[in-house]
Amino acid sequence: MTIAPTSNPSSPNPSSPNPSDQPVLWLQVWSLASVQGAITLTWIAYSVYLPKFIEQVFAYPTSQAQQFAALLLVIESAIAVIVEPLFGGLSDRWQRWYSTRMPLIVAGVIAATALFIGLPSVVIFGGANDVTRLLLPLLAVLWAMMMATFRSPVICLIGSFAGSTKLPLAGSILTLVGGLIGSIRPLATNFILGLGAPITFAIASFSLLAGVAGLRNAMLYIPKQLNPELEKHEPLPFRDYLRNFAIVMFVGATLGLGMRLFGDVLRGTYSNEITKLTGLSIDILMGSTLIIQALLALATGQISKLIDNKRLMLFSLGGFAAGLGLLSVGYGAIAALVILFLMLICLSAINNGMVAFALTMVPKVFSGLTVGLFFSGLSGAIAIFGYLVPKTSAIPLANMILLTMIAFLTAGVGIALGDRITRKLIVD
Repeated sequence: MTIAPTSNPSSPNPSSPNPSDQPVLWLQVWSLASVQGAITLTWIAYSVYLPKFIEQVFAYPTSQAQQFAALLLVIESAIAVIVEPLFGGLSDRWQRWYSTRMPLIVAGVIAATALFIGLPSVVIFGGANDVTRLLLPLLAVLWAMMMATFRSPVICLIGSFAGSTKLPLAGSILTLVGGLIGSIRPLATNFILGLGAPITFAIASFSLLAGVAGLRNAMLYIPKQLNPELEKHEPLPFRDYLRNFAIVMFVGATLGLGMRLFGDVLRGTYSNEITKLTGLSIDILMGSTLIIQALLALATGQISKLIDNKRLMLFSLGGFAAGLGLLSVGYGAIAALVILFLMLICLSAINNGMVAFALTMVPKVFSGLTVGLFFSGLSGAIAIFGYLVPKTSAIPLANMILLTMIAFLTAGVGIALGDRITRKLIVD
């Protein structure tokens, strides 16, 4: 979307000779980050309470309820594989026709919020009966599907808030907010359960609605302007970028698998000597890790202004893999903490640049689709891994480290291929 002149001092200069150097629109970026944080908060509330709902409605023991909840999450991830790119591509069409994605986003958020509130309502008012046992998993899957309809259209908006060279810097705010909110899960699960489902789900729903309302208001500072492709009545060159789309989806899948595995690597590493050294529980260590990674995103965002994003991601992936190799050697608890800190620096740079990588692989006219394909690959990897390996605790830590290393290095191969084929691509 071309940005027209505006009185907003943070707006880009339309006469700038290089659109890729468009400055970051911080108001819009922070508004987008608030939506990202709200999405994370709703998923935390859902994942915390879903086993409790199943345990109450189905009268399952805790372990069986957790297994059922895990199965639902796998099914929801599999559905997202199709829904994410479908609605991302649809939002591209909507952007091309009406110069906005917000109607689709708002409709998806309203539908998701209604279903989200319906989850605790069914459990509280429905009781343990056959109808409730049918409605609960159905509502859960429908809610996850609605959440997938607007994530790609929302996140791809960051491409309109910064030039391609500034996208990782803008992405650092999303990483910061997402990481800080994500730390709630390991640090405050008991607090969330203490609030009760009605209050927790109401807070998460209000946060999501308020975040989207704030984003919609922030978007008013960006005047609408129809895309030239619509005026020319030319078909979109979709087939010209099939290879690019495939690489984006491949990188999303390998990064998703790597991060899923790294969570287990962290728990395995902390459960050995580090808990004894620090005297802290694994949950506190995991939450602290998310906070540190989120704060490091600001520093790595500044570094991204000096180094091309794809190159920085390649360096970071290589450094992360090297850190995994050092962890496998086992130098002791203090050395492991130092290695993990250096790995978190690399991981922050990777997180900052993921969406930027996807957006710079294709022209802006395909922003929603390419972000949807990235998330599709990520969700697909998580679904497949969750189905094939339901209990990662059965995998030795050394093997888990090796699998994580392979996943991240494979992602680096995909990014290198993407860099090679997009050197001559000019993002409009």
